Amino acid sequence: MTILCGSIIQIDGQFSDWDIDSSIFYFEDSMSDTDGADLLSLSITNDENFLFIKIKLDREIDLLDDFENPSDIIIQIDADNNTNTGYIVSGIGSEYGIRCLEKFVYDNTYPGDNIEPLSFVQFRALPSITSDEFEIAISRHPFGESIFNDTIAIVIKEHHSNDFIPNEGEILTFTFNDTYHEPVELIEINKEDPELLRVMAYNTLGNGLNDNNRIDKFIRIINVIDPQIIGFNETGQTSEQDVHDVLDAALGGTWYVLKHNPENITASRFPILEQWDINNKVKATLIDLDEEIYDSNILIIVGHLSCCSSDIQRQQQVDEFIEFVLDAKTPGGEITLLENTPIVFLGDMNLVGDSQQYYTIIQGDIQDTDSYGEGGFPDWDNSELEDVICRQTDKRMAYTWRNENSEYPPGRLDFIFYTNSNLSTVKSFTLQTEIMSDERLENYGLLWDDTKEASDHFPVVADFDLSIYCNPDGDINNDGIINVVDVVIVVNYIVNSNDIELECSDINNDGDINVIDIVQLVSLILN
Repeated sequence: MTILCGSIIQIDGQFSDWDIDSSIFYFEDSMSDTDGADLLSLSITNDENFLFIKIKLDREIDLLDDFENPSDIIIQIDADNNTNTGYIVSGIGSEYGIRCLEKFVYDNTYPGDNIEPLSFVQFRALPSITSDEFEIAISRHPFGESIFNDTIAIVIKEHHSNDFIPNEGEILTFTFNDTYHEPVELIEINKEDPELLRVMAYNTLGNGLNDNNRIDKFIRIINVIDPQIIGFNETGQTSEQDVHDVLDAALGGTWYVLKHNPENITASRFPILEQWDINNKVKATLIDLDEEIYDSNILIIVGHLSCCSSDIQRQQQVDEFIEFVLDAKTPGGEITLLENTPIVFLGDMNLVGDSQQYYTIIQGDIQDTDSYGEGGFPDWDNSELEDVICRQTDKRMAYTWRNENSEYPPGRLDFIFYTNSNLSTVKSFTLQTEIMSDERLENYGLLWDDTKEASDHFPVVADFDLSIYCNPDGDINNDGIINVVDVVIVVNYIVNSNDIELECSDINNDGDINVIDIVQLVSLILN
């Protein structure tokens, strides 16, 4: 079988874009022919820079490391669609054999066992946690010239269970479509509205904020992003004064800086009211936002979860995080927040390995219930936390960490989670200067290697709108009093249908603003 197509794919660990374009090649393996991990389907497309592959399995696996569900995905690519060249496997002549679990590439373009790192073909894959599907990008021009002919052949093998797509005896070929590719929609770094709240998470790689060889790069990066609240990681030997010095040079003005031992720092344009140590990896601060602009304070939680294969430690840390958030939502205990105080959890989460830690964060699914309670949804409306997808400003990818000296490909390790019952995201991005044009770099006063040399992590940024904040008890204008003024707001919305307090005026939360809401509000006032 042969297919010809090209589509817009964003490598972010989400998969909805694969379903939008019906021209994307889709192959379904209906044969359940293994007792191990079973390959269910394969999707293929391209743009001008990458070959994109999505694989779907019948169970969660770890693409790059060992897991309780053993799996070993191998991608064989016959780059010239010629069985007389390359390594003969499943009826094709493979020039490139990508061994995901072993994290290397067989280069079969010349004789011998030629092993190269995954970076050899600019291999990109998300999500970085266990999943039953993965989207993968492979560069078409890793060395300048294309490594693929117009038509290639592909075989996907799950080596542990010996399952194949296509099935043995079949040949699957793909023809690149380069007739037209939608250009990348560039994300501008500036904030769209001064009343939005900009937060940034940034792992500084071994105290970069006091490294004289890197400080100037951090200053340029922070200057152009201009955040109002920052969570810094890997600052064990970085002092509060070090951070003040960098922020003063980058932006000036008033900053409140708090060092959380051992190695997290919160920096804020607004006063820090209180702090809590959730554990040695996760720290919380209550920040007093400008009441002339914002309707509430905000709880900022900075995390730098344990690295690498430390699944057990990370799970404990996120269990403790959820225990703390649920305590904050409930009167009494270590912390009691005013109801509907926005909550943001950000930092280098090191979410690799078991996906359970990710789902504990967003769903409140505590694993060690004997120690940390039964858990529960962390948002005020008893829903999940929202995960901000911070796409790179100049590229359709959302990885936040990259180290070409590592055997691991770039991954999404840095996150911003938030309560979407009282916050909405207007803009978000990851900044990687290497991929920006000279014109864009000059416009923003950046150098091409600023993010590359500053850290192996990129800054992730989100602009939040707090104007959707509503008091569910009838205080429509959030002035601390329920009175006739609140009734007037509801009446005004019903009469004019153009008031900004739409959500706040829906007292009974039935999706309609009408006389029933007025009756309930008057009842609240009388009682």
